[in-house]
Amino acid sequence: MMSFAPALLAKLTVIFATGLILAASLRVAAASLRHLVLLATLVCGLTLPVVMKVSPRWEVAILPQAAGATTVGQSPASSLPSRAAKTVRAGGSQSSEPLAAQSAAITTMPAASTTPQSQLRRLLGSGETLPSLIWVFGFCMVVGWLVVGRIKLRRIAREASPLSGSDWQVLLADARAEAGISSEVDLLCSPVATTPLTWGTVSPVILLPEGALEWPEEHRRVVLRHELAHIARKDSLTQSVTGFICALYWFHPLVWMSERRLRAECERACDDRVVSLGTPAAEYASHLLEVARSARAFGAPGFLSVAMARPSQLEGRLLAVLNQSRRRVAATPAAKVTAFGVCALVLLPLAAFRPVPKNASVTQRVARVYRPTLVEYGPNLIVPRNLMPEKAAPEVRADAVVSTSHDGADTTFQLSATARDGGTLNLDLKTGGDVTITGWDRAEVFVRASLGGRDWRETRVTLEPRDGEVTLQTDFIRWSNSQSTRHDFDIQVPRNFNVRLKSSGGSVSIANVSGRFSGSTGGGEITIKNANGEADLKTGGGEIKVEDSNLSGSVSTGGGMIRIVRVNGNLSGSSGSGPVIRADSQSPSSGSGLGIGIGQGGARVTGSDRRSSAIRMSSGGGDLALPSAPNGARVTTGGGKIAIGPSGGEVYAETGGGPIHIGPASGSVAAHTGAGDVDIELKGSGSHDVDVTSGTGQVVIVAPSDLNATLELETAYTDHFGRKTRVVSDWPVSITETSEWDASHGTPRKYVRVRQNIGRGGGLIRVRTVNGDILLKQARP
Repeated sequence: MMSFAPALLAKLTVIFATGLILAASLRVAAASLRHLVLLATLVCGLTLPVVMKVSPRWEVAILPQAAGATTVGQSPASSLPSRAAKTVRAGGSQSSEPLAAQSAAITTMPAASTTPQSQLRRLLGSGETLPSLIWVFGFCMVVGWLVVGRIKLRRIAREASPLSGSDWQVLLADARAEAGISSEVDLLCSPVATTPLTWGTVSPVILLPEGALEWPEEHRRVVLRHELAHIARKDSLTQSVTGFICALYWFHPLVWMSERRLRAECERACDDRVVSLGTPAAEYASHLLEVARSARAFGAPGFLSVAMARPSQLEGRLLAVLNQSRRRVAATPAAKVTAFGVCALVLLPLAAFRPVPKNASVTQRVARVYRPTLVEYGPNLIVPRNLMPEKAAPEVRADAVVSTSHDGADTTFQLSATARDGGTLNLDLKTGGDVTITGWDRAEVFVRASLGGRDWRETRVTLEPRDGEVTLQTDFIRWSNSQSTRHDFDIQVPRNFNVRLKSSGGSVSIANVSGRFSGSTGGGEITIKNANGEADLKTGGGEIKVEDSNLSGSVSTGGGMIRIVRVNGNLSGSSGSGPVIRADSQSPSSGSGLGIGIGQGGARVTGSDRRSSAIRMSSGGGDLALPSAPNGARVTTGGGKIAIGPSGGEVYAETGGGPIHIGPASGSVAAHTGAGDVDIELKGSGSHDVDVTSGTGQVVIVAPSDLNATLELETAYTDHFGRKTRVVSDWPVSITETSEWDASHGTPRKYVRVRQNIGRGGGLIRVRTVNGDILLKQARP
């Protein structure tokens, strides 16, 4: 029966993993709801040890029978099934001698009572002293770090200067009324702060950087709205509780991941609050960028306080703010009660759950007792290790073909089973392993296996046909805390065959097969080539490549690049931390295509075939680089730089925040960034359609001297920008400027515009930017 500590660790993993997955699945919901889910998950983890101690026991028989349990009056050898009494002899013959007679030379391993490990256990008593000391040390370190942070916050508050001017107090009073806060809030200013902070629940404090004294009124109002939203939500109390939970479970990475996601959703919920109060999304994004420019890490005090802008979270927040389709409603009291009620319903049975050993058959007991001296390679072949020849025959007619390497370091063998067209291959690989699946023209599933690694001898492999399905299963005979294997399975199946995968880890390759491919591997690359049908495959982390196939469905990876090249069908890809690249070819048999690789800060595509169609590249965040796109491209990233080299056709680039460089481009161009400079070079005398938007930044367009186009250029400058923006052109243009400040988009602004034709007119060149110049240049001959 599992002891308390391992059971607690396993249940904590289930709780935190479930909470993170649920929060990720609610990406289209309001940030306040995701914050609530993560908070409820952390609270469940906090109360789990207490509930486990006081809850009734719910015992479920799922553990294997304890080793050494044999039937009284029956020897282990005699209890083996008769069909297992076959041994392999050199030359490929089989012996019909009873296994009991041959096992006389087999001896079990004596207990190593004088090993260094046993001596260490005696020195540490029960074996639990050292882990307990390590946990106490880590807990004290984290708690001490939190205490130091609290002391520093109090010292900063004592040394800070109060902002007691009437202009600040009027803004503070208005923002408090909007947030529904009746208690007093201390508004302070300190040179120590690099970004607005807030902390405290009973006596809340807002700390602003020294540069806040020069902020314009609108910027002050936005900052106060954001910080007061934290106070209204009691986020400081939440951070204190999660800090204690992190100290309690400092050793568990999912706890820190949950805390990090909780802090990010906290900031997004406050962003939603400010936007819902009437601040335009684009304007609020520019305020966030302004605050983030000077933000720096704040150490332990930053963990206990809530900062308005952290550079590490900026890209995702800008993208969320600018997404007009997002829900921005706050979590209702009913939603809070429901969330914690559901967590309680999940927590109680999970805390009461106790796995206990199940009754095992005599054969299972014997296999466990004699597993150190027996190696099982199939349901019909059990070979005593001390009788295994140094070089076995290449073929043995007994469902399995076994051979060992000369030094005995690993082993290879073959398994086969009859199969019919349209059947299913079930892969249940608890030990993991690299899998290669190819189609052939036989009604048979053929497996060539190679077992390696430190613990290969503890692996059981079986191949079982049943009702049109063939199941290849691997398992450990004994489970320990650390087991290492290096297995490879080369499998051939009928060309029309389904594959269902469940593997603890390892790469997967499928080629020349038609069917449905589903399942997951704990980590490793997935490669599909010349396949037809439907795919639903997942990997915990690793690159995915699909080529020359006709597939629908989806492929996903926890982290890594996805390449979908020359694939027909509605196949989608998603990656937790890498780009998704799609390139379709009109001539798949041409032998050319795309060579795609990861570069620092993003991905790049090289060697584009000139006969290929538009390239599609997307990423949740990070820089993306495309050296060439002869027939167009669509490149999107949640935040980061985009660079596209020589291109033709239609080029579309979009980033949540970052610069964009495109060109030379002979076709149309669309470039959109939440904030950043845009640089576009056009070539050729044909018609060019250009559409550019930037939340804030300079736009440069270089065009041929004989350009024929219709211009619609507009740059706005806000009252706090410090100067007028300009339109500078190598062609004669007529520039107009509005005389009144326009506050319809939030911060008051004036517009500088150009609307006219160049040459004979033609393609539309439209540019919209804020607080940035527009430069229209003639290309040098």
